Amino acid sequence: MIPSELWLFRGAASEMINAHQHDDIELNVVLGGAIDYLFGGQTVRVQHGQAAVFWASVPHRLLDTPGEHAEVCWAHVPLSTVLAWELPSSDLTQLLQGGLALAPAPVGAVQAWDSWADDLADDDPITALLEIHAMIRRILRTSRVEPSGIATTARPFRMAAHLMERFREPVAAADVAGAVHLNTEYAMTLFRRTWGMTIGEFLTRRRVAEAQRLLVTTELSTVAVAHSAGFGSVSNFYAQFAKHSGTSPGAYRTTLRAGGRY
Repeated sequence: MIPSELWLFRGAASEMINAHQHDDIELNVVLGGAIDYLFGGQTVRVQHGQAAVFWASVPHRLLDTPGEHAEVCWAHVPLSTVLAWELPSSDLTQLLQGGLALAPAPVGAVQAWDSWADDLADDDPITALLEIHAMIRRILRTSRVEPSGIATTARPFRMAAHLMERFREPVAAADVAGAVHLNTEYAMTLFRRTWGMTIGEFLTRRRVAEAQRLLVTTELSTVAVAHSAGFGSVSNFYAQFAKHSGTSPGAYRTTLRAGGRY
């Protein structure tokens, strides 16, 4: 897990061996080439001159994109900080339901990243965050769905899409394999090879992400959150939530709401 703090980087994009997740809002601006993500149950391409914003709690993996040699500006902003911005409800819903917003990159992104890095070096993150806030708002306002340019009918993607659609239901590996007409053992091997995690691990991470969203955005009890997020037992919910979030559901809700004024 990546620490929940403001993080900035500018440089070459490298393939991720495994999918990962972190409880931040991620902002990418592609300066050259293109990057391809496995994101939830689909593939998404972010081209030169585009920006992407998404909640990184959804499992995602950066793929090798032959011949592209992408250069990217990256920013991770704590979810609590973004909640404090009081974004329009439509934008916040898009982010917290696992959507990825694509839009033309703002003018002067490189200069902005350099100035934000200077702000952090001068121990002045507030100035940087004010400008990041404005950039993310503009991207969300102008975002549109872009064709990925990559086939999303391959079986590993369809298996992930099946999990994303049915994560609230009891789902077994055999169900996922059956959805793509494979035997269970081969389907599990293929899924792990593509995503870097088992079907069960992917399912659990998606359920934890949904529980995080519900804890912050609703008044549901933790028991109701557990069932709404697809956990069959409350004890398993508490164990998995602590494992992936590093804290209890109640403490997560208290901290995020206090920090985000949600």
